[in-house]
Amino acid sequence: MPQSPDTPLYNSRIFDSYLKLLRKKYPDVDISGLLAHAGMKRHEVSDPGHWFSQRQVDLFHEKLVQVTGDQAIAREAGRYSASPDVLGPLRSFFLGMVGPEYIFYLINRIAPRFTRSSRCSARKTGPREIELTVAFNEGVRENPSQCENRIGFFEAAFLLFGHDFPEIVHTECVFKGGTVCRYLIRWRPSLASRLLLAQRTCSLLLLVALLGALYWSPTLMGPAVLLALLFYLGFTMLSHHFERKALLSSLTSMRSSSERLLSQVQENFDRALAVNEIGQVISTRSELDGILSSVNHILHTRLGYGRGIVVLLDPQHNTLVLRGCFGLSPEEEERVRRIEFPLASGAPRGVLVSCFHTQQPVLVGDIEDIRLQAVPENFSLIHALGVRSFICAPIVCEGEALGVLAVDDASRAGGLLQSDLNLIQGIAPVIGVSVRNAMRLANERRLSDQLRRASEHLERRVAERTSELSQAYAELELLYDSVSHDLRTPLRVIYGYGELLLEGYGDRLDEPAKEYLASIISGGERMERTLDRMLDFSEVKSARPTLQPVDLSLLARRILADLRITDPKREVSLEVEDGVVVTGDQRLLASVMENLLGNAWKYSALKSCTRISFGRNGGICYVRDNGEGFDMTESEKLFTPFQKLHDGSRFGGHGLGLSMVRHMLERMGGRVWGEGVPGEGSTFYFTLPPADAP
Repeated sequence: MPQSPDTPLYNSRIFDSYLKLLRKKYPDVDISGLLAHAGMKRHEVSDPGHWFSQRQVDLFHEKLVQVTGDQAIAREAGRYSASPDVLGPLRSFFLGMVGPEYIFYLINRIAPRFTRSSRCSARKTGPREIELTVAFNEGVRENPSQCENRIGFFEAAFLLFGHDFPEIVHTECVFKGGTVCRYLIRWRPSLASRLLLAQRTCSLLLLVALLGALYWSPTLMGPAVLLALLFYLGFTMLSHHFERKALLSSLTSMRSSSERLLSQVQENFDRALAVNEIGQVISTRSELDGILSSVNHILHTRLGYGRGIVVLLDPQHNTLVLRGCFGLSPEEEERVRRIEFPLASGAPRGVLVSCFHTQQPVLVGDIEDIRLQAVPENFSLIHALGVRSFICAPIVCEGEALGVLAVDDASRAGGLLQSDLNLIQGIAPVIGVSVRNAMRLANERRLSDQLRRASEHLERRVAERTSELSQAYAELELLYDSVSHDLRTPLRVIYGYGELLLEGYGDRLDEPAKEYLASIISGGERMERTLDRMLDFSEVKSARPTLQPVDLSLLARRILADLRITDPKREVSLEVEDGVVVTGDQRLLASVMENLLGNAWKYSALKSCTRISFGRNGGICYVRDNGEGFDMTESEKLFTPFQKLHDGSRFGGHGLGLSMVRHMLERMGGRVWGEGVPGEGSTFYFTLPPADAP
């Protein structure tokens, strides 16, 4: 994939040697201006985890040559990596090896630690000759100074081991039409190697001298042996001296590397332990304030950050508010708590608010870099607190920003680094999960409390309504009794005198008067029957049923036989299933069957042939007819008292029958429902416990 000019490709350790060379050789150069021109910052160069882009490298070299006037400074900076002043990663890597040639054998492993722009490979072409090939990644366009700097690094590898400058021939270069940069490196043996060769030569000469003196002139044997021994001892001492010096240098570097490695291991262990402790806090605590307090304590004591704050979104989602901090005095905490972080679109955005909105971490190496971006009042406060550099990381859970974690450490001389940013960036989402879980748990507790209070209120209201309904039910029962009993006598008086008047004075009345009296008598009789049904309804609701096995098939046959007597000329087809036995009250079930079969008989009277059937299917009893039926959209009115679905002029009735059926069946542990089709008939289903039920 082609690389952008702004893709980070070059490690900051490359440019650290430039700055150290400038401080020694060009102390008057304005390093701050040089870095600013290249878009670099001091803390970024000192941070071994930071990487720079090709655009920054080009600007850096351009300005560097301009301020120093040295066209070859890139190669000199590469050589300077071998200087004792630059006790950096190159010396740590190189001095731990046997010799410079082994460095190039491992170049493909070493190079990625410093550059992502290319791939390096090496092959041996002679006893002390190596060919290096640098192939650039697609889209990478370096400048010639980087090629010179690379040659300087190659030379530094030999200087570290006491070698003379190697002979480096740039056989192929991308800046001269080549597809890769190819380097042929030849070198002479080191001084220690040459002394060792001289020592071995003297040993051989000493042996030859002894043999020659013994054979030709025994008198010269003593001086010859003495002279050979002196030369041998001299070369041996020099050889041991340089070997010891090189060994001590290598051991010193290895000890330094080991100490740094142990320090890094300890730092990584502390960080891993801190993350583990934060995970334990999250798994054992549910209160938000307790979680934040414990996390802040771990950041302060385990990871060594001097100060930090946690700001979270307020319930109205209008601003960020301080919810936790560490390393601040009570006065400083109060001053920080008064800082406002509004999230409205028109409000000024500081670093924390921008971090919250973009959900991207921010490393501020020098607070002067954000003077123009920060809110003036907030910047004055953090400046007064002595903050020099700080890190902001968004607290995010499930893609939603919940707040911001910010830390700083005024005690660090070099400020916070990219490694700190990576650590805080990894901890912030863990805090986000705990914050979200704590918020959800708090919401669940609040909702549970609201539901509990609502349930208690509902229970009180239900108790009140139940009491009111019980009172109304008692009053309704009293009204039923009053209507059924108290109105019966005056009603009989009304239609009884009508009958006497019709019998005694009928011959004196004209036809309209006789019809009026007949209507009065008929209405009184219907009213008395209605009162009887109301009394039955009241008794049904209050009577305690006596459950026993009841043969509904026998009841159905008896009721249908009685109905046939009332209309013997009607053509009927009756079907009654045998052996339908249920558990219920004999009197109530007789009333149920009378109502259901009576309705079937009544509403099928206009059919040419009445068809009525009774039976049971799968434990459900049914009464089916081919009468008028009904519209299912009005089925909810079937069991409502005094509700009739058909014209009263065509079919008589008082509208209490099905309501009584429902109440009677419910008192016996059953239920009833109906299905119908207008003009085609209806079927009423009901359930009751079987005969063997307890």
